[in-house]
Amino acid sequence: MLRSLMNGLARISAGLTLFFGLSLAAHAAEVTIMAVEGAGGPEVTEEILWTVVKVDKETGKPEAKPTLTGKSAHLKAKLDPGQYVVTAALGKTKASQAILVGEKATTRSIILTENGKKTAAAAKKPVAGPPAQISINLKLSKGKKPVKEAVHWEVYEYSKGQATENGVKVTEQKAATGIFSLPAGSYVVRAKYQGAQADLVIPLEGGNSFKYTLNLYAGYAKLSALKPGKKKAMGDLSWQVLRQRPNAPGVYELIAQSDKPDPTIMLREGRYIAVARIGEKLWGSENIVVMAGETVTKKISLKEGIGAPEVAAPEVAAAN
Repeated sequence: MLRSLMNGLARISAGLTLFFGLSLAAHAAEVTIMAVEGAGGPEVTEEILWTVVKVDKETGKPEAKPTLTGKSAHLKAKLDPGQYVVTAALGKTKASQAILVGEKATTRSIILTENGKKTAAAAKKPVAGPPAQISINLKLSKGKKPVKEAVHWEVYEYSKGQATENGVKVTEQKAATGIFSLPAGSYVVRAKYQGAQADLVIPLEGGNSFKYTLNLYAGYAKLSALKPGKKKAMGDLSWQVLRQRPNAPGVYELIAQSDKPDPTIMLREGRYIAVARIGEKLWGSENIVVMAGETVTKKISLKEGIGAPEVAAPEVAAAN
């Protein structure tokens, strides 16, 4: 009977271990780390000695024992969320970099150059220390309260002279208030809301807490259209809002769109062209100027014929 009881306990213990093991593994993210020859340079294809050390979130110091080591052209591993210091060594050349791992797969690169040829980026010491805590919310314009609906927040590493989306995306979340724990450094926080977006550059000091409010400087365009004969257009009406200045090839950037007959579209402060269409033949357009916190009302007369703006269509959110 005692043996039966012990076997039963062993099976329960094994089951719990399996259960919790799977639970923990579900939070680990697949991380790929490669070495490059200078900022934006080609990948190093030689065999590199990798060392990954987790940073203790309480003390801000690297742990005594490495989380993992490996020898390969690039490192691929599953890591639990947290801050790590990654070291790449090739012969006498060595470089270290602090990285932040979330719950989603990510790819990072380390600048690894020969001694005496290190770039400023490669010469930087890894940032190991207590992370900074930030909370950030979004308001549409001056005097408005922060929005209560979910905002799509994205955090990128900041690089001077580089477009935000070309940087390394560190993390993202959808919430009215973005709350992040980040290693010391400079970041760009991007907010996306109802088809509009805005960026904020934030320098962070380790161990401190920061609160920010990002102003979208948004207003509204209230649009309606009239058919020939001054009849209000309804039914198969579609709207496009374009940036007022075309790009070099003469194509207009699409900012927002709607298929409602009389939409009210939220836009960042600026100059735009509102274009209304029914089918392929009937169209009309008007320039509009959107001011933060204000609503511009515009009626557009439709006509038949050619001449509608040529539109480049990136991904945009449908407006109400």
